Amino acid sequence: MGIPVEYHHHEVGPSQHEIDIRYAGALDMADYMLTYRLVVKEVAKQHGFHATFMPKPLFGENGSGMHTHMSLFTDGHNTFFDGDDKWHLSDTAKAFIAGQLRHARELSAVFAQWVNSYKRLVPGYEAPVYVAWSQRNRSALIRIPLYKPGSEQATRAEIRCPDPACNPYLTFAALLHAGLEGIEKGYELPEPMETNLYHLTPEQRRERGIVSLPETLGEATDELSQSELMKKALGPHIFDRYVELKRKEWDEYRVQLTDWEMKKYLAVL
Repeated sequence: MGIPVEYHHHEVGPSQHEIDIRYAGALDMADYMLTYRLVVKEVAKQHGFHATFMPKPLFGENGSGMHTHMSLFTDGHNTFFDGDDKWHLSDTAKAFIAGQLRHARELSAVFAQWVNSYKRLVPGYEAPVYVAWSQRNRSALIRIPLYKPGSEQATRAEIRCPDPACNPYLTFAALLHAGLEGIEKGYELPEPMETNLYHLTPEQRRERGIVSLPETLGEATDELSQSELMKKALGPHIFDRYVELKRKEWDEYRVQLTDWEMKKYLAVL
């Protein structure tokens, strides 16, 4: 199908697989994502299987993310690399990452757009919950792959919060707007969090100024509805309609009665 694949391997969950697409421009990559999802499902169906990209299809198992690696190039040069920096990150890269961290809660309803998305974004399943960055810490929202001599062009930020239920066109636009605003306004990047954030108490996280992503689609939609950046990124028509649709989805979900509630409460009273 003309989509270059760099790596593929089995992941942590049962029947879970990771397929890493080779880097491309944002628009091409969004096209790749839609084609990729369709092809995987069709080929699986031919073999008698159902392939799902649902963020959290199995209780108690790792969910499925869509880790997104981003960098900016000018005239074939990666503007994220700086050999003199202790993290090998340029000022451009730091400001870009700072922009994404600052607006992460506002973006959440775009990169994690289903009710089910927030069943994945919980501590303990390799899914990032806390708004921080790191080089080695996979509990952070943004991870910087370790620099290897000769791989300057590969310097990038790995945003670990999106999931494959998202609209990639809207998600990539939102992430780029947040990062580019960081560059335009010169946002300062905080120190990296190398401690496993899941092991910190709520008080310790508050002391370090670490905030969490929204815990529900309802909370995420409220954050999105107040975001001037996202209104600019999506345009007023898409923005207003998107907020309306997400609020409707959340309202439909929150009035449902689940098996968990029936088992938990029915026999008690």
